[in-house]
Amino acid sequence: MADFRKLVTISLLAGLLGGLLLSVLQHYQTLPLILAAEQFETPSAEHVRDWQPMDGWQRNGFTLLFNGLTGFGFALFISVALYWRDQHGYLYGLGWGLAGYLVFFVAPSLGLPPELPGTDSAELHSRQAWWLFTAAATAIGLFGLFLTKQRWLQIGGAGLLALPHLIGAPHPEVAQALAPEALQQHFVVLTSINNAIFWLALGTISGRLLRKVTF
Repeated sequence: MADFRKLVTISLLAGLLGGLLLSVLQHYQTLPLILAAEQFETPSAEHVRDWQPMDGWQRNGFTLLFNGLTGFGFALFISVALYWRDQHGYLYGLGWGLAGYLVFFVAPSLGLPPELPGTDSAELHSRQAWWLFTAAATAIGLFGLFLTKQRWLQIGGAGLLALPHLIGAPHPEVAQALAPEALQQHFVVLTSINNAIFWLALGTISGRLLRKVTF
């Protein structure tokens, strides 16, 4: 139990720092693109009734809160993995951060890339189901491919990595986006870079803090 409390404390600190870093990156890089894309939207009656945080401190505050909580959850995954493998130090943390980036961002984004406001999408539940399936398949696939020595598990892991993309992500029959394509592509690139920095920072901080803690 004492070890778990230490892992939670390390993950909380790493998650808050990583969430703060991601929030700063989003504020200066992707938020201007989101605000620009929102100018192409035509407000509807239903859209007006939906509550949204106002621009300024409300939007920034909720973004920081969400990123901090998300960072805590993901940092806990990394810390538990490091503890399970009896690894510590920023290099090991960097490796697990890279794995998290591949599992939770890169693999799902191959089928469902980040979208700006005003982009038509498939039904929410189908997208969520595919995202969860892709993340799980990628995690198990990477485990089988790199953390086992049995050849059949490595082959199965490679197959799992490809399976979600062979099935294909759900998309609307006719895809439309209000924002210009160049703006959308710029958003995808910056979001990918921001998430890479976020995940590598989570891993580095978690590994470094674990090295300083005696279990």
